[in-house]
Amino acid sequence: MTLTERWSPVFSIDLRSLAALRIALGVIILADLWIRGSDLSVWLSDDGVFPRVAAIDWGNDYRWSLYFLSGSWVWALFLNLIAALAALALILGYRTQIATIVSLILLVSLHNRASLLLQGGDNLLLLLIFWSLFLPLGARFSLDAARVHPDHQQRLAEQPNQFLSVGTVAILLQAMAVYFFSAFLKSGSEWFEDGTAIYYALHLDELATDFAVLWRDMHWLTVPLTRYVWWLELLGPILMFSPVLRVPVRLLIMAAFISMEIGFIFNLHIGLFPYISIASILLFMPSEVWNRLAERFDSRAGVGLLIYYDQDCTFCLKMCWILKTFLGLKHTRIEPAQSVPEVGEILEREFSWVVVDPAGESHIKWQAMTTVFSASPWFFWLGKVVGWPDRLGDRIYDSVATHRGAWGRWFALLLPWTNGVRFPGRLSQTMAGLFLIFVLVINLASVPSWRLFFMPDAEGERWQLQFPQIMQPLKWALRLDQKWSMFAPYPTRSDGWLVVPGILASGKLVDVYHEIDQIPSFDKPDSLHNVMFENYRWRKYLSRVGSRRYLDFRKHYGSFLCRRWNQANGLDDRLTDFNIYRLTEKSAAPGQSASVKRTRIWRHWCVEDVGDLVEPALKAAGAW
Repeated sequence: MTLTERWSPVFSIDLRSLAALRIALGVIILADLWIRGSDLSVWLSDDGVFPRVAAIDWGNDYRWSLYFLSGSWVWALFLNLIAALAALALILGYRTQIATIVSLILLVSLHNRASLLLQGGDNLLLLLIFWSLFLPLGARFSLDAARVHPDHQQRLAEQPNQFLSVGTVAILLQAMAVYFFSAFLKSGSEWFEDGTAIYYALHLDELATDFAVLWRDMHWLTVPLTRYVWWLELLGPILMFSPVLRVPVRLLIMAAFISMEIGFIFNLHIGLFPYISIASILLFMPSEVWNRLAERFDSRAGVGLLIYYDQDCTFCLKMCWILKTFLGLKHTRIEPAQSVPEVGEILEREFSWVVVDPAGESHIKWQAMTTVFSASPWFFWLGKVVGWPDRLGDRIYDSVATHRGAWGRWFALLLPWTNGVRFPGRLSQTMAGLFLIFVLVINLASVPSWRLFFMPDAEGERWQLQFPQIMQPLKWALRLDQKWSMFAPYPTRSDGWLVVPGILASGKLVDVYHEIDQIPSFDKPDSLHNVMFENYRWRKYLSRVGSRRYLDFRKHYGSFLCRRWNQANGLDDRLTDFNIYRLTEKSAAPGQSASVKRTRIWRHWCVEDVGDLVEPALKAAGAW
């Protein structure tokens, strides 16, 4: 075996894996937009917690965003709808290259507009979309593949599923960089000496789920798991690229990483990060596994099914190819009805396509659609669902058939025939190679010291690469920044929550944070995450606003709280002023008790400086 033959499968990606990534990216983008959408005006308008002027001042001249063009929530909604359409196009594989470019532009814009909400998963999502620019995401299971003209379908089918390019090398290395560089950043003794990292991570009540609370004090389990996670992140990426026993080793490491991400889902409220990571890991699925699955489903892949269409109807032919592609009907034949006299007679008499099942029975109109779905190896279970509204289905079919001329014109415009799916060319791969070197330097420079715990310390010498300043603008402009430092160098040992007592014009004390007319409590909620945070975006924002680094943003949050209270409760007894307190709970070492510290981090006046009325009111109410 030559060197090329040995290493080619290691850095190749199956085209079916790229299709799975494409669909996953589209679904994740839609989920992200949905989560943000409930607070769209809060995050993306000038009336929210993060006005454009604050976003622009926080960034630099190279941080750009289409959301900067207007501070209206209507403009933000418009851009989000465009992003949703691009995500839907990714799922369907429709004009995949354009959809990927649009998704990247809008995601960069979104991240620059609301940077206080970002976490590592957002960076990884953007990077996966960026590297997808250099990959043929639409080569399989897509509308792009379905609209390849029948004369060229055979050439597309003969394209090897195992695809190797500079782009595949880049995205595979990127997927593993998340773990490998994270291991080097996890330099605290909690990871490999004490083994208490998972213990402290699960004691962050703003992150921990109810399930995590059940077992986080089981040190006999958390200590070995901590060391297992660290060694997996260090060695797993290396083994993932092993050419020796490639398939079993790769499947084993994939299972280890995916099980770890599932563990995050059940134990930590960290949003979409684990799902994005799982999507990236699926890129490593060996072609041998896809081939085995294909062999298993081949017996149901439309064997013996014949679809007859009207040869004078281009729209009809395209619909047949779309159904064949998305339903996985590999062995189904598509023929013009006029080629078989008796079938042509049925078409003319019933004004309908004709589907002949393996038993030789002919089906027309909506019943034919039910037959086609039932033959799918993947969506056969939809056959009964599609067939349920039989009469309604026939009406829909008749309506489409009656107006098929108009449908044909729309299909000719939106889904024109092509000669094949476009694969990356030499220029694209050259650019991918240059960006691969660029991103590798970013990751290497993100590690402050390349000395691991078992390496000898030569008088505190640090092995660190400095990122060239001349390259910073490109990194900022494309948001290729990355530092995979979650729980690094060790999990923080404190978390907290906000208490916002306020005074109304009448002198009444209220809880501004929860928007309730009662005396605020400084006691820790029973479920910190469920009570204090609407979703993980709010958790990220409020934890950052409470830290010293983001002091300048507290005035914007204060102004937002004033507007929200007075709009909800009227101006007759308006909110005049309030304090923001951060309650910080320091996680105790195993066997010890935690301590809570209260700090006033902000004083805000909604109308004018009326003096410090909040703390006297708290003392009078016995809440201090």
